Amino acid sequence: MKKLFLLVALLAQSATRAQELYPNSEPASIVPKNALGIRLMNEGYMNRNNFRSWHGAMFMYAVSSKLMFNAMVTTSNHHNKVLPNDFIQKDSTQTDYVNQSSATGNYNYAFESVNLGFRYRFINKDGDHKHFRMALYGNGAYTELPHDEAEVSLMGDTKAVGGGIISTVLIKKLAVSLTGGIIKPFDYKGTNGVSLRYGNAYNYSLSFGYLVYPFKYKNYQQTNINLYAEFLGRSYGRLDVLKDGKPVSLTNSNEFKAGNYMEFRPAIQFIVKSNLRIDCSTAIPFVNRSYIRKYPSYLLNIQYYFFL
Repeated sequence: MKKLFLLVALLAQSATRAQELYPNSEPASIVPKNALGIRLMNEGYMNRNNFRSWHGAMFMYAVSSKLMFNAMVTTSNHHNKVLPNDFIQKDSTQTDYVNQSSATGNYNYAFESVNLGFRYRFINKDGDHKHFRMALYGNGAYTELPHDEAEVSLMGDTKAVGGGIISTVLIKKLAVSLTGGIIKPFDYKGTNGVSLRYGNAYNYSLSFGYLVYPFKYKNYQQTNINLYAEFLGRSYGRLDVLKDGKPVSLTNSNEFKAGNYMEFRPAIQFIVKSNLRIDCSTAIPFVNRSYIRKYPSYLLNIQYYFFL
């Protein structure tokens, strides 16, 4: 009976905070203690005549009411396994230069990265149908695949570490979250003395979630429907290509330059029986654009909790 009561309480906790389970960012809340969350993620878009697809599997576990850990593995058809032999070419004066980007390649699916992280909630203020939370997060990603574009991320493209802070407020049916963080990438060391040096990146997001159904809770078997409007932004430094430690000239391509942008990501979410979560969203340029994906891109997440 005690275990049944605990299970019902955990399901109730998940249901009443459904509108802050953002599809494209993370809240300051953490998963229920002693629950294993598994999230399967997919992003797809068309690049000329090629269909690009990225897949991730994330595992989340909370060791206490304040601290959780997560691990993720990713695969995609975004990269070659090594830099192509003609990545660095010579012009008419025999000067080395680069004029090739992974955006034009057609690649097979490959294991991409491993990502380990944590989230620690250090502020928790609850009220009547409202609460305010703040949390710190950190992640480290490892990959051996080359990423020959300036924009970096912790989702599989580059070997990097990162962290930041999240603030989330819930007032009745509306949840709002603000995130800011930094990514510190490491150089890619290729063959033949070629290396890629990335600049730091700064990410930020503003997310809104609203519970549209049910209008009034009758039981926790009811399907929840939430609508989201998320604004995800990033600024990043330029990509430097070096051969034997010396800079190589780059073409005037946006993929190599420092940049900044913000995307608008509307989404709809279904939570079935307080435990199965399905997210459907798309990414649309809002201010400038990202050059590591084409638009529109489509995203699908499926998440389930196992109560241990």
